[in-house]
Amino acid sequence: MRISVRVLFLRCFVHALGLFSLAHFAAAQNQTTGKLSGTIEDPFGAAIAGAQISVSSIPPAGEPIRGVSSSDGTFVFPLSPGRYRVTISRDSFSMINEEIPIGASETRELQVRMALEPLSSKVVVTAQTLPLDAESSPAPVTILTREDIDRHVATSLPDLLATLPGFSLGRTGAEGGSTSLFLDGGNSNYTKVLVDGAPLNTPGGLVDFSDFTPDNIDKIEVIHGAESALYGSDAMSGVIQIFTHRGTTRIPEFTAFADGGNFATGRGGAQLSGLLNRFDYSTAFSDLETAGQGINDTFRDRTLSGNFGWRFSDTARASLSLRDNVSAAGTPGSRIRTISTSRSAAG
Repeated sequence: MRISVRVLFLRCFVHALGLFSLAHFAAAQNQTTGKLSGTIEDPFGAAIAGAQISVSSIPPAGEPIRGVSSSDGTFVFPLSPGRYRVTISRDSFSMINEEIPIGASETRELQVRMALEPLSSKVVVTAQTLPLDAESSPAPVTILTREDIDRHVATSLPDLLATLPGFSLGRTGAEGGSTSLFLDGGNSNYTKVLVDGAPLNTPGGLVDFSDFTPDNIDKIEVIHGAESALYGSDAMSGVIQIFTHRGTTRIPEFTAFADGGNFATGRGGAQLSGLLNRFDYSTAFSDLETAGQGINDTFRDRTLSGNFGWRFSDTARASLSLRDNVSAAGTPGSRIRTISTSRSAAG
């Protein structure tokens, strides 16, 4: 009987010692563990639910901690003391990256306002003074992304746009002839054309698209209907806005392509882009040549384009867009050869 009481007493003592150690450890953890919390909003102050949040230690140690923002846009992460990189992403919004130190028992609060991503297929830049969701646009809009452009496999911008609703194409002669686009039944000079926000045509003027290629273009927005209040009286049929590619990768990204076909047709090009601290760059070159179907039916089109930018802050960026097109086309049945050159720059 004495042995049983002694064993029981020993077990109670060990159990009490374990509870005391666990409580002491939990108290110590509460004193050292920090907390990261915050609220995620859109440019208009509305909460963003379902934003993907990733928190990784600096230097990396193990898998990042991941979560999503709640219905009211809030999130909370308990973190050990240290330095962390917080990445927040959501469809249609530009990604947020921040480095945050967390001290022992410290609570850090983030107030994050995510900007709409201009190159997203769900964001319209042209229809309003501020970017907005495509579903909220008051004007009918058609958006082509880089994936759409690649899928159409078009060698010229007019051939690409002619596949969209409301467009008709007018071309004098074969490939290389003067080319005009007519939007929604309006005259060819009733459509405003913008490249990275800068007008390509003068007020009341038209654009010859004969040598305009889709190289180095990431997105095209077509706004149907009169937009004179925002873009002047020459935007009576609508607005075409072209966005060139921006470098986004720390490691330079290089792509090249080449293809060929009948009538001694060949096409090739390359693109180099990247991000160096606050400087982003993207430059591309392409060449298209064909002998045509008869005598003096040749056509050649060369394009050199670039987009260079310097980011002063998350909301301020200076950029320079350049585009140079040179084409030469023969006139079938004669010895005449027409050379066309077009250059554009946008700041």
